[in-house]
Amino acid sequence: MRRPRAAAGVLLAVLLVLTGCSTQGQDATDVVSDQQARAYQREVSEKERLAKAEADLPSRPSGVVDVDGSTRGSLTTDEANRYEATGTSTAVNVANNGEDQAFQELCAGRVDLVDSARPISRAEWDACRSVGLDVVQFQIAAEAIVVAIKSETDVGGDCLTMDQVRDIYRAGSPVVNWGQVGLDDVPLRVGGPNQDNNAFGFFGRYVLDAPQPSLTNLRSDYSSFENDEGARRFVVGSKHDARVASRFVDMARRRSQAQQALTGARDELASANEELAAARAERAKGIRDKRSRADQAKDIARVDAAVERRRAARARVDRLHDRYRVWVDRVKRTEDARKLVATYRGHVAYFRFSYYELFEDQLRPFEITRPDGQRNCIFPSQSTITSGEYPLSRQLLITTTTRSLGRREVSDFLKHYLARAQDAAVAARLVPLPDQTVLVQRAWLTGDSSPLLVTPDDQADSPGSPTASEKPAR
Repeated sequence: MRRPRAAAGVLLAVLLVLTGCSTQGQDATDVVSDQQARAYQREVSEKERLAKAEADLPSRPSGVVDVDGSTRGSLTTDEANRYEATGTSTAVNVANNGEDQAFQELCAGRVDLVDSARPISRAEWDACRSVGLDVVQFQIAAEAIVVAIKSETDVGGDCLTMDQVRDIYRAGSPVVNWGQVGLDDVPLRVGGPNQDNNAFGFFGRYVLDAPQPSLTNLRSDYSSFENDEGARRFVVGSKHDARVASRFVDMARRRSQAQQALTGARDELASANEELAAARAERAKGIRDKRSRADQAKDIARVDAAVERRRAARARVDRLHDRYRVWVDRVKRTEDARKLVATYRGHVAYFRFSYYELFEDQLRPFEITRPDGQRNCIFPSQSTITSGEYPLSRQLLITTTTRSLGRREVSDFLKHYLARAQDAAVAARLVPLPDQTVLVQRAWLTGDSSPLLVTPDDQADSPGSPTASEKPAR
């Protein structure tokens, strides 16, 4: 009789547990629903706040596009002038107040476009988002510098880190041998453009961290040149020296041939002298022996022939000696040229990528590692430069907001700008965008696809950082 009671007790306990679990599950569901409701309400409130903040921004004047930023090395001013010359009624005002102020103005709704060589920073992006502005970034072109030595020479490696490039060029640098940066024992000399070249300012700001680059930021033995050609000759030497040096083997062969010919001529002269001495001795003997007149005539003819032979041999020796001296001098010049060309082995300079492309058969570029501790050795190419992968590159950017993109004036100007971007980049000796990049960005303006919004992830906090990641507009 006790067993049924025990079983009933167990059943009651199970029912109580199940009932409690059911009640707890219902309470948990209610808690989740409350949390979701509160989160939704916060999202709605935040959207309302952002919408109000955006509505409170100053209105943009009709028929006007305001651009601010840095016009140094930019294409924007020229393209604004070309756009206005098309007969448009839109006025494009381009200011040059610097990138920092321009991004502040953009996020305050006072300008439409920022002309910059760096992406918007995280702090600047936060400022835009705090007033409800979504950020869109267009790339117009790219620029890069290439650090190069002479083609077909070797200093023990093809890859340098950003720190190594900086150490080689910076003021007070102790580096006078490639071995000091982990390469071969080769004397090092550095050169590059002077302050009038765009590459000088780019290199000073992005490599030497000098806001206003000058020669004082570079090592005291830095060889500066008025143009890229001078820097290239510093690295590869002159065409004349190279051409003369290239003749060394041929000149040495001809000198050897001339020397052999001269040796043969001298042997012939020695033989002619011996014959003349013998002929004269024979003639004297014939006189003593009172040979017949006919025999003495033969002795005299032999002497005359020996004299003529010696005269011809001596003349040939003199002629071949002069020729040999000519080849000796020519070999000396080619040897000197070869020594001079050899001294260029350790010379290094930097160039704009567009100039390097013209002489890539003469220049050997270094691959560069990004300043993140990884030795990834990125080669300079149109692809790695326009994408921002190559560390010594910068992207020419136009940053705007979806609010400004909604204005006909802004989208029309950007359509014009992108349509001419590649040709303008080539004319300005910049790196043009790939066709596909241009097509993708133009589609944002024509409405064929939604523009990509810059996100807070991987934002740049300093010049030279890669472009911020992006996501499609909602």
